[in-house]
Amino acid sequence: MSPFALVGDYDRGHRYIKSHPILKLLPLKWAERMIPKTKARLTDIIYDNEYEKKLGYIIDVPGFFIDEDKLKDKDRAKLIEDIIRLLQINNIQVLVFPLWRKYLTLEEKFYLEENSIILLDGSLLRLVSLIATVEKLFGILKAKQSEMEVGIWGADSNIGQLWVEFLAPFLNYLTIGGNDIKSLERLSNKTLYDTGLSCQVTLDPNQCLINKDIIILCSIPQEGNFFGKNRIVIFSSSLSNEYFVIEQKYQSGILIESGWILLNWDLKLPKETKAWNKIGALEANLFTVDNLYRDILLNYPMSLNTIQKVKEILKKYGVIYKGMISNNEIMTYDGFRRYYFRNYLDK
Repeated sequence: MSPFALVGDYDRGHRYIKSHPILKLLPLKWAERMIPKTKARLTDIIYDNEYEKKLGYIIDVPGFFIDEDKLKDKDRAKLIEDIIRLLQINNIQVLVFPLWRKYLTLEEKFYLEENSIILLDGSLLRLVSLIATVEKLFGILKAKQSEMEVGIWGADSNIGQLWVEFLAPFLNYLTIGGNDIKSLERLSNKTLYDTGLSCQVTLDPNQCLINKDIIILCSIPQEGNFFGKNRIVIFSSSLSNEYFVIEQKYQSGILIESGWILLNWDLKLPKETKAWNKIGALEANLFTVDNLYRDILLNYPMSLNTIQKVKEILKKYGVIYKGMISNNEIMTYDGFRRYYFRNYLDK
């Protein structure tokens, strides 16, 4: 089983400095000044805690995180080449980078793939665990479920259609929105035929999302002011620049970008590892140890049947659905329950 590499969270280069034979001997301020010009480096090892088996590495590339908007094209190209060189030397084919859409261009992604690097971001586990989280939330909010108003923006995307198919049997009030009216109307007609639920269809993000108990973002509206009064936001889109804009705007209620699961192996990661990267590391390990999961991730169309197959794989590895990731922090279901009712979000 070949190891994977996880792009480390930016920490001003401190992990890099501690692992470097020369930089760690310098005063910290001096070493920090040299960080922007450093090459990619493997700075830590990811273990299976129980068996002390090496599973992968932390790869640090500080140059991508420091003034990334000012990074010249030739310097970016050097960093990409250096990442490829480092991975190939260490026989690593899987690179985990949940925020690649924020820091890499599509051309850079394709170039990595042309050099036999598989780029993972944890998105399949995020989606599966998000759906499990919403199922759990419906259990917590059981008394209100039939009365809840839900808006799904981006319902004209594959992920959005999946959410509509999943949620429609549970709800009496569902608004679906996006940019392709024909696709939305087809989805509405199919939902009515399959479940008897008549969805409201709109191209206006405000109409879709304002005053809803739960909103699900499968794509990002280009305009609209719908954050202030919403209770729960399920972020089921890519972790890109737009996510950070939403995170800054949405200061009330609960923003959920993933579920939180545990499997029967315990990955030993640096203490400062963010929740997104923990999900990414779990996905990378599944990708390397389970052939069916790898095949699903690479080849299967996204559908509720696919989600169910992944759930069955996770069950094989002793999955426990512990909670959710909210604002890149782990929140348990008990924590959600306390927050929700303490703040009268059910009213």
